[in-house]
Amino acid sequence: MPAATLSIPPSVEHVRTARLVAVAAARRAGLDEETVDDVRLAVGEAVARAVLRHGAAEVAAPVDVVVRDDGHAFEVEVHDRTDPSVPDDDDGVALALVRAVVPETRADTGSVTLVWPSDRTT
Repeated sequence: MPAATLSIPPSVEHVRTARLVAVAAARRAGLDEETVDDVRLAVGEAVARAVLRHGAAEVAAPVDVVVRDDGHAFEVEVHDRTDPSVPDDDDGVALALVRAVVPETRADTGSVTLVWPSDRTT
């Protein structure tokens, strides 16, 4: 499956949409239901974090969610468009939760990448 990008308005009402899209893609990629549950939780937290960062910085630009399954790994990237100096409202709680359920997490300035290796598939 090539990469699919979802751009959502930075409001909490749209976090659910991002979760639903990521879960549908995870199921299509063949991830087991336990891992699909982890995708739901992690994507929800990562997108909510981006939405909160947009709100704190008063940024109206959309939050981008990129879902990718290249056969080797299932990957979700969440990109916010805030200034790197904008602090996290949750003091890193969202990222800590994400790291607890995702095998590989990369947090860079303005983005969080979540990776589930293909050996987690059925």
